Amino acid sequence: MLNKKFVQWFVNFQQQAFMLNERRLLVLVGDNYWANTLLKTIIFDHQEGAINNGKTCLIYGDSEHVKANVTKQRYRDKLGSESDYVIFNDSGSKEALSIDAFAALSGTLVAGGVCFLLVENNVQMKTSLFYQRFFNLINNFSAHVVLEQKAQQQSLPLLELAQANEVNTLGKAQTTLAYGCVTQEQLIAVEAVIKVLQGKRNKPLVLTADRGRGKSSALAIACAQLLKTTSKNNKLRIVITAADVGSLAVFFKQLVHSFPDGKLENTKLSTNQGVIEFIAIDQLLKQATDASLVLVDEAAGIPIYLLEQLLLNYSRLVFASTIHGYEGAGRGFTLKFQQILTNKYPKWQSLHIKEPIRWRAGDPLERLVFDACLLNAELADINVKTQKISVSTLVFKCFSAEELVTNELLFKQIFAVLVTAHYQTKPSDVQMLLDNKQVQLVCLLSEIEMQQQVVAVALLINEGRFNGNTMSPEEVNAVNQSKRRLKNHFVPQSLLTQCGIEYAFDYHYLRVMRIAVHPQLQQQGLGSFFLDKIVEFSMLQGADFLASSFGATKALLSFWLNKNFQLARMGFNKDKASGEQSALVLKALSKKGELALTDINSEFYRSFDYLLTDEYKYLTAELVSLILHHCSQDLITPLSVRDEENVKAFSLGYRQYSSCVLSLHLWLKHQLTHQIALDDEKLLVLISRVLQKHSISDVCANYGFTGKKTVEKFIRNEIGERQT
Repeated sequence: MLNKKFVQWFVNFQQQAFMLNERRLLVLVGDNYWANTLLKTIIFDHQEGAINNGKTCLIYGDSEHVKANVTKQRYRDKLGSESDYVIFNDSGSKEALSIDAFAALSGTLVAGGVCFLLVENNVQMKTSLFYQRFFNLINNFSAHVVLEQKAQQQSLPLLELAQANEVNTLGKAQTTLAYGCVTQEQLIAVEAVIKVLQGKRNKPLVLTADRGRGKSSALAIACAQLLKTTSKNNKLRIVITAADVGSLAVFFKQLVHSFPDGKLENTKLSTNQGVIEFIAIDQLLKQATDASLVLVDEAAGIPIYLLEQLLLNYSRLVFASTIHGYEGAGRGFTLKFQQILTNKYPKWQSLHIKEPIRWRAGDPLERLVFDACLLNAELADINVKTQKISVSTLVFKCFSAEELVTNELLFKQIFAVLVTAHYQTKPSDVQMLLDNKQVQLVCLLSEIEMQQQVVAVALLINEGRFNGNTMSPEEVNAVNQSKRRLKNHFVPQSLLTQCGIEYAFDYHYLRVMRIAVHPQLQQQGLGSFFLDKIVEFSMLQGADFLASSFGATKALLSFWLNKNFQLARMGFNKDKASGEQSALVLKALSKKGELALTDINSEFYRSFDYLLTDEYKYLTAELVSLILHHCSQDLITPLSVRDEENVKAFSLGYRQYSSCVLSLHLWLKHQLTHQIALDDEKLLVLISRVLQKHSISDVCANYGFTGKKTVEKFIRNEIGERQT
C-alpha cells in the first residue's frame, strides 16, 4: 500500500523539481531491501537493471539488490556527463559518507533530477559529527526530504505546490543568443575560444566554471562555429583531450547538435572543413600533431607537469576545467598551473562562467553540497591593522570537532585558509576534521578590537604508538609483507615498507598534514613561528617525532630543513597533482626519537648517493644541491690524499675525466656540504654531470654547451677555481 502512495508522492515531488528547474535530494533511512523496493517502483522496470523511460541513472555503491555502475575509484570519470538520477548507496562503507564521490556525482544531475542517498547504519548517523551536521543542513531546505523506514508509517511528507510566479521567474531564460548559447556568459566564453584560434599565438585561455554552467557545451559550440566559418582550402584540425574520454559526452553531444553536417565516428567528427577529434594526452605529447587548436577539457584532472608540456608543444591552447569550489585537483589547477602560465605567458586570458544552465540559480542541491563541503568558504580580508603583525600578539589554540560544529563561521574561516594554501584539499577533509579522532586542528589567532581572525591553520594527525594505540606484531608483519595497508599511519608505514625501518611502529608521530598561513600575511615569518608552536604542542603530547610529507620544491624543502627537520625519504615518482616528488621529513622530539632519527637519516643518505644515477637521476640539480648541503659531514667519505691529487691533476688538465671521476664525485659532495650559494648555476652543471652522470648531450641541451670539449673545459675550470 505504501509503495503505491510513494509512487504518486514521488511523481509530485519530481514534477515540482522540473517546474522549478532544480535538483533535489531524497534520503532513504532504513535497510537496503526496503530502500531498493521503493526505488524499483519509480526508477527501474521489471527487467533487472533497466531504467524507465530511457532515463540515465548513476549508481554508486553495491548492494545485493541494485548493482553499481560507477566504480569507487573512477567516479571522477563521470565529470562532464549528465544524469537524471543518482543513487548513492554508501551503507557498506566504514566511513560515514564518501562525500568526495557524493559531491562529484551530484553535479551530473540535470534540472528535475533527484539524488537518492541510502542510509542503513543509524549508529553511524548518531556517532558521526559530520553526519549530524549534514542532516542538520538538509533540514534547512524544504526541497529535500528524509524518509525513515517505520512499520507504522502511513503518511508521506506534504509537498507545497509551486506558485505560477515562482515557475516563471525561476525557469531558464527565454532570450535568443548567438550560436544557440543559453546565457550571455556562455556566449562570451564561445567568442573567447574562437579568438584563441583567430588571434595572436601564445595567448592561452583558461575557462573555468562550477558544474552545470555549460562550459563543455561552450567548447563544442565554438568548434562548430570555427568549422562553419573556415574555407575548404584551409581545413582545420581541432584536437580535444581530457583525463578520460567518457567526460566528453556532453561535448560531442553538443558538437553534433551545433554542426549536424559532420560525420561522428567514435570520438572524431569529420567534415569538409576539417576534423575535430579526441586524442589522449599521453599520445598528444608523444607524437607531434599539427593541430590548429588544442582544447583541454577537465584540465584540473590532468597532472600539472603534463599541462606544462602541452604549453611547450602547442601555441594555441584552451584549458577548460570544472572548479567546484576547491574540490579535487581544482585548487592545484588554480594555484599552481596558473602561476606557471603567468611566468611563461603573461598575456594568457582567464574567464569564469558563474550562471548555471543545467539548473536554476540557487539550486537547493548545489547549495546543500556547497554548505556541507564548505565549498563556499570565502577567505576573510585581514584587518589592515594586523597586516604587519607582531607574533607576540598571536594566540595558539587547538580546536575540537565539537567547537567547529557549533561555530560555523569559525569553521568557514579555518577552512578558507586551508583551501587557499593547499591544492589537494577535498570535501572529505571536512569529514576528516569532524570524525577522525586521530586528527587535531591547531590555529594562530589574532585579536584586534575584540575581533578574532584566523591567521594560520595546521592539521595534525597522530600516528604509530600513541595513547595506548599499538600495532600487533601480526599487523606490522602484514604491512611489511605488503599484505595490508593501515589507514592513518602514513609515516610508520612508509618508514617500514619504503625505508626498511623495522622499528617504525614503536614510536609516536604527529604528522603535519596541512599547514597554511593567510595569504595576506605570508613572507613575515609567521609560518616559522607557527611551526615552533606546533613543536612545543607536540612535545607536550609526548610525541617522539613531528613529521611532514609534501611535494618537494626547493623553497618548501628549504623551509623544513632550515627548521632542523631531517630527510627520511624522497619519493621515486612524481605526484600526479603537483608533478613533484614527495619528501618525508622528521624532527626528533624525544631522546629515543633522536637515536632513531640518526639511524633513519643515515640510511637515507647512504642510499641517496647510489640512487642519484638511478631513481633520482632526473631529480632537479637544485634539489640535489639542497639535499646534500644538509648531509652531515660524518656521513660523507673522507677525501684521501690520492683523491685530492686526482682532483688537482684533472683541474690542471693532466688527467682524463673518466680516470678520476670517483675522486671528483667525492670532492663535489664535500663542496656541497659547505656551499652557501645553493643556487650557483655553475655548481648545478657539476651536479648534473659528475653526481647524476647525465650524458654530455643532456648537459649541453640543459645548460647551453656546444659539445664534450666545452663541458669538460668548464668542469676543469670550475674545479680549479674552487681549489684555490
